[in-house]
Parts: sequence; structure tokens; C-alpha cells
Amino acid sequence: MIKLLFVEDDPMIGESTQILLQHEGFNVDWVRSGLAAMDALARHDYQLVLLDLGLPELEGMEVLRRIRNDSIRSDSIHSDSQIAVLIITARDTLKDRVRGLNQGADDYLVKPYDFEELIARIHALLRRTSPAAMQDYYQIGGIRLYPATHRLFKGEQEIELSNKEWAILEPMMMHPHQIFSKSHLEQKLYDWQSDVSSNTIEVYIHHLRQKLGKDFIRTVRGIGYCIDQPSD
Repeated sequence: MIKLLFVEDDPMIGESTQILLQHEGFNVDWVRSGLAAMDALARHDYQLVLLDLGLPELEGMEVLRRIRNDSIRSDSIHSDSQIAVLIITARDTLKDRVRGLNQGADDYLVKPYDFEELIARIHALLRRTSPAAMQDYYQIGGIRLYPATHRLFKGEQEIELSNKEWAILEPMMMHPHQIFSKSHLEQKLYDWQSDVSSNTIEVYIHHLRQKLGKDFIRTVRGIGYCIDQPSD
């Protein structure tokens, strides 16, 4: 599982974003100050740091500088891939963005941000900086799903999914033969839209069948949906 460090001093943003990231399958440590971030980096291995700039105790740019200078203990930095850093801040001037990227950030996202964009940027960074994450996947028939990087393949062809399609497909791929009720799948969508209509699940199941095959997801009449693992 991909391990993220989220550095954010605002408790409302911090708590809500941590919950949403965990819902996406990430292992998330949330800290509220620059010094706490340095302590966490010295103790744990992370694939990605989400870094606010306006932090107490130690400013975000200084945290970034220390990460890139390896001033925390040397064995906390992955030897095979550099920790990715995504700056998330309200500082929106061109000067701030250029400074952050020149200081060593891999990407820069301005608050307020859309959560779907945040997830897309995280996955893009992980594809570049943590290719080993691609080794962990779930496979059913010719369909392979990589949870850490949100990539799906049908044979050798990569299939693009919306976040809502992914939210429905991922748990079903991870638990073949398990029947998921319509209400259970609706819960997976509440983080993406507040109002889930009566036929929302049917619409996304239809989209997934169009992309993966009409028989890939089985309807269990009166109960819900499931994906069957073919017998060898």
C-alpha cells in the first residue's frame, strides 16, 4: 500500500482530506507542523509528501529544502526512487509556483482544489516516481487493476475510468464472488457526489460493462452485483 505524508495545519482540511485519501486506499499520516513532518520523515518511508507551505514551527519551503538536501537521516530516503512532493497551498502567484518547483517540488496545486484533481495528480506522480507500485495488482480473467496508481488494463490495453466508475469497480475486483448490494455501492459514491439518484449504480455498471465486457459484472437479481473469478 502506498504510504503518504500529509502536512497540513488546518484541522478541517486535514481531517477531511485524510479520510478521503484513506477511502482511495492510501496509508496516510497527517501532521500539522513542519517539525512534525521532519520527525515523521525521519521515522517512516513515504512515497509521496503532500506539503502545505504556511506551516507553524518550520515553514513548508524549508521542509522541502531539507527533503531535497537529505538532511534527515539518510536511510529514510528511498534509494531507488526519490520521494515525490506535491505542494498544496493557497499561495497562487507565479513567483510562488516557480519558487516551489525550482526548490524541488514535483507538482504544485493551489487551494481551494477539487479532490478529483488532487487524486489525479497523486496518481500521475506515483506513476513517475514509484514504478514498483505497479507490481501490486488484482487480476480477474484478462482484467488487471492496480489500486496504488489507479490504472486498469484489459489485456495490454489501458482502460480509462472515471473516479466514480473506479469507486464501484475496485472493491468488486478486490473481492471476487462477493455480492455487493446497490446500497453498498451507493455508499462508495457519496464522497464524489452528495445526491445519488435511484438509477446511478445501474448507469455506472452499464458503463463498466461497455468497457470491460457485458458479462464481466454479474447481476444477482434482487440482491446486487458481483464479479466472478474464472476457474482455472
